[in-house]
Amino acid sequence: MAGEIPESDTGKHVPLPRNPGGRAGDDLRREVADERAAKQELEQEVATLREAIASRDQALAIVAHDLRNPLNVIVLAANNLLQMTPDEAARGIIERILRGAQRADRLVRDLLDVSVIEGGRFSMEKVPLDTAAFVRAAVESQQSLVDHAAVSVSMDVAASLPMVDADRDRVLEIFENLIGNALKFTKAGGSIVIGADKSGRDVLFWVKDTGSGISPELMPHLFDRLHHAKRARRHGTGLDLLICMAIVEAHGGRIWAGGGLDVGTTVYFTLPAKQRLQAGEINEVASILIVDDRPENLLSLQAIPDRPDKRLVTPSSGKEALALALRERFSVALLDVSMPDMNGLEVAAHLKGLERSRDIPIIFVTAFGDDPEEIHRAYSAGGVVYLVKPLSADIVRKKVSVFVDLTRRRWSAEGARDE
Repeated sequence: MAGEIPESDTGKHVPLPRNPGGRAGDDLRREVADERAAKQELEQEVATLREAIASRDQALAIVAHDLRNPLNVIVLAANNLLQMTPDEAARGIIERILRGAQRADRLVRDLLDVSVIEGGRFSMEKVPLDTAAFVRAAVESQQSLVDHAAVSVSMDVAASLPMVDADRDRVLEIFENLIGNALKFTKAGGSIVIGADKSGRDVLFWVKDTGSGISPELMPHLFDRLHHAKRARRHGTGLDLLICMAIVEAHGGRIWAGGGLDVGTTVYFTLPAKQRLQAGEINEVASILIVDDRPENLLSLQAIPDRPDKRLVTPSSGKEALALALRERFSVALLDVSMPDMNGLEVAAHLKGLERSRDIPIIFVTAFGDDPEEIHRAYSAGGVVYLVKPLSADIVRKKVSVFVDLTRRRWSAEGARDE
C-alpha cells in the first residue's frame, strides 16, 4: 500500500524509497529529519555546557589559588598581633579577624579540593597512623571553634584500636569538616561526640551532634554536590561533604549519615585497618640517613620521626655517611647536594654502588632549585625526590614516611622469598 513502511526479513524498518508516492512517507521523513536535528542540537548544547563547566572550574581554581597568598598574610599578621597585644578587648577583635580569615581559607581550600577531585588528580600519601592519637589531634585542632560555640565536645574512642594506613592531613580534613558542620547546627548547651571503634576489617569513625537534624527526604542527598541541608540557614559552599566523601572513598572506605529532624545527626565513615604483620614481614625501626655539613640545617628536620619506629642518623660528611652505610642499612636517605669534599651527588653514587644500599630511595635537598642541570644530575644519580630549601618539616616527614613504608614492603617481600 502507498506510504506503508516496508520491513526487512528481520522485521526491522528499512528506509522508505525516495518517492513512496504518499503523504505518510513525506511526514515520516520530516519527522526523522527533525529528530536528527534535535539530537544534534542537544549534543551541541551538552558539549557547550561541558566546556563552560570546565572553564568555570578552571577559573575558580585559579582564583582560589591566588587568594591563598593574601589570606596567609592576614592570618600571619593577625597571629603576630595577637601575641603582642595584652589588652583583652583588642585581642577579641584580632581573634575575630583571625577566625574570619581561617574560615575564608577553608572555603578556598574547598574550591581547590573540588577542582582536584573533578580533574582526576586526587592523590593520597598514606602512612601508618595511630588511630586514637589522630582522633585526639582532630579534636584539639578545632578547640578554638569549640570554645566559642559553647557546646560540650567529648571523645568515645575504644581501647586498643588498630592503626590505619591513611593520609593524615586528609583525614584531619574530614574531621575538620564534620566537626565544623556539627558546631554550626548545634545550639549552645548541646553536645558533640567524636568516636572510633573496630568494625570488621575497618575502623569506624563517627561525629554525633544534638543539633537540629536532617529530614528523611534530604538524607539521601546529603553528599550530593552543592547540596547542603537547610537545617538552620545555608552556610558555606556546600562542598565540604563532597570532599569528605572523596577522601574516604580514596582510602577505600565509605561514608553515610543517620539521625532525623530534632534528634541530631551522626555522620559515620570507615577506613581500612592496617593488617597485622604476616610471616616474613619486617617491622623494624626505620633508620633515616640525613647528610648535611651544616648542623643548623638538621634542626628543622628533627620532627621527621613522627613515631617511635623511625630514628635519624645524621653524619656531617659524605665520608662519614658511607662508613655508616657499610655497617647499617637505611630505609631512606636525605642528601644535601652542596657539601665540601664530597657532595650529595657523589655520596649517592657511592651508596648505589654498595650491595646493602643499592635500592635505597634518595631525597636530594638543595638551596638552588632553579638549576635544571643540577635537577637532571640529581635524578640521574638515583634521586626520587628533589626538595628546595627552606624545607617544610611536614612535607619532608610525609615524603620520608612514604618511602619508609615502600622500603619496608620491599624488605618484607625479599624476606618472604628467602624463606
